[in-house]
Amino acid sequence: MHVAIDDTYGPEAITPTKYVTGARRTYVAVEFPDAQVAYIRQNIRDCVTWLEAKLGTSLLEFHFSEIYNRRGAWKSCLNGENLRVVSFFAELYQLHRWRVHIQTVDERTFSDHNVDPAGIADGIDLCERDGQALFLLLLKVRDVLPPPPERIVMRIDAGRSKPGSLLAPRIFRRWAGLYDGRYEFSHADPLIQVADFLAFSINRSTHLATKPTITKIDQEFLDMVGNMGIRSSDIIRVGSTIASIRQDLDMAHSEDRIAKGLENPE
Repeated sequence: MHVAIDDTYGPEAITPTKYVTGARRTYVAVEFPDAQVAYIRQNIRDCVTWLEAKLGTSLLEFHFSEIYNRRGAWKSCLNGENLRVVSFFAELYQLHRWRVHIQTVDERTFSDHNVDPAGIADGIDLCERDGQALFLLLLKVRDVLPPPPERIVMRIDAGRSKPGSLLAPRIFRRWAGLYDGRYEFSHADPLIQVADFLAFSINRSTHLATKPTITKIDQEFLDMVGNMGIRSSDIIRVGSTIASIRQDLDMAHSEDRIAKGLENPE
């Protein structure tokens, strides 16, 4: 089993709803069967090479906040090439529907339980929100991965540590020598780019749902993500309209918190 992890956050300057603020940090993990890994990596590398020639610019990888917002190498995409790349990854996900795990931490996550995490756990700083989200995600992933003798290869985008650094060996000590978890540049492993796509899609959908008004392109993006059918027990699917999306988002959060005993019904 291969697992790729990437993070997503912000923007902090959003119009908050009752439950969604810009202070959240999210990590996303995607599971890939070993038999598909070489095929996925090669196809994404081939796509990068083809688009590099088409755009006439240097392109190392797919980074979806840059693609969607036409930054960097994507600045000159005036004919919708950037959105076609997003659509291609959505179709790729629909074809395989890999299992996805999501962990978000915000100002309520630990205060709900009267917990104030501190210290370093398995090399991860629990005093800051980014580290808290990563640590909780790793615990969640650990509890659902196939047990030994399944080999686990885990790669996370090297934003927090140098490429090649070990990732949480104590959390996954059950697998002992069957566990290979490391930080890596996302351009070096296209699986991380798939995780980046899913993290971006999830975070962008949340952000758009908080906006007082959204554009036609935003609405098309929300429809595309909804149609992907992301396979995750961490996602609650809610029917809504553009006119009521903010209220429906808060209602879904409220019902979830009541069901978990974190709030009392009004």
